[in-house]
Order: sequence, then structure tokens, then C-alpha cells
Amino acid sequence: MGASQSTRKLSVDNENAVQLSPEALNRIQAQLTANQQQEQSTPPPQPPTQYSPPQYAPPPVYYDSQKRQDAAAEEAYWARRIENLKRAHEKINSGMQLEYEKTLKDANKLFDMVQADKIVNKLPPCQEEKAKVLECYSANPNKSLLCSVIVNQFNDCVCKSRIAAVSASS
Repeated sequence: MGASQSTRKLSVDNENAVQLSPEALNRIQAQLTANQQQEQSTPPPQPPTQYSPPQYAPPPVYYDSQKRQDAAAEEAYWARRIENLKRAHEKINSGMQLEYEKTLKDANKLFDMVQADKIVNKLPPCQEEKAKVLECYSANPNKSLLCSVIVNQFNDCVCKSRIAAVSASS
């Protein structure tokens, strides 16, 4: 029951069979005939004492040149792509730099305006009226009532300045 070997053959129709080019078929046939001739001319092989990896024929020259051409084309494609991306990023960076400089310039203008406004506002109000009151008191040391009109003008100026400051802050 299991002593004799079976000699059945099985054939399968494969619609998705691999198709080879005529060059590949010629190479395979040439290699098969070379192997058959080599087997016929050489004595039967002795069992190897050490494992030796199988020897393969190098690919044909046109295969290597095609691979080199494909690699060179791919390298050129990616080099162009990288250069295009670099140029695009340089445009974006230059635009951002211009916007940054414009914004910085505008901010500095605003800052300078605020600083100038602070300097103007740092001076106490009614300096002219104050100078007139001091001059009047110096000219009339014992007659301060003669300066009452000038003092009232100074007082009115101070009140107006306070009102303006309160209305400006709200």
C-alpha cells in the first residue's frame, strides 16, 4: 500500500501565466543547453564535503546599462523636484521676511508715536499760567491780592486739563 510510487501527472491551465520576452527565453534555453552539455561531459558529481552556494550567471550588459539609465533618470527627477521645492520655499521665506520687516516698521512707527505722545503728556499742563502767577507774586511780594485774576486763570486752566485727561482716558 505505500510501497510503490505513484506516477500521476497533473496539468493546470493558468490564465495568469507569466509571459517572457524572446530574449529571456533565449537566455534560459542557452543556459539549459549549456548545463546539459556540461553534465554530459563531466563525470557524476561527488557529494560535496562543504556547502557551496549556487553560481549564477551575471546579468547581461544591456540589463546593467538599462538599470544605470533608470537610476540616472530617477536621480535627475528627484534633483529637479528638490530644486523646485527649494525655490518655492525661498519664495515663501522672502515673502514672510518682507511681511515681517513691514510689520516691524509699522510697529516701530506706532511705538515712536506713543513715545512722542508720552513725552508731550509728561509736561505738566498750564506752564505759561504758572509762570505768570510766579512772576506776579515775585513782583508783588506783599500784595498777593493783585495777582488774584492771574491765579483764577491758572485755576481754570488746571480744571480744564483735568477734565480733558478724564474724558481722554474713558
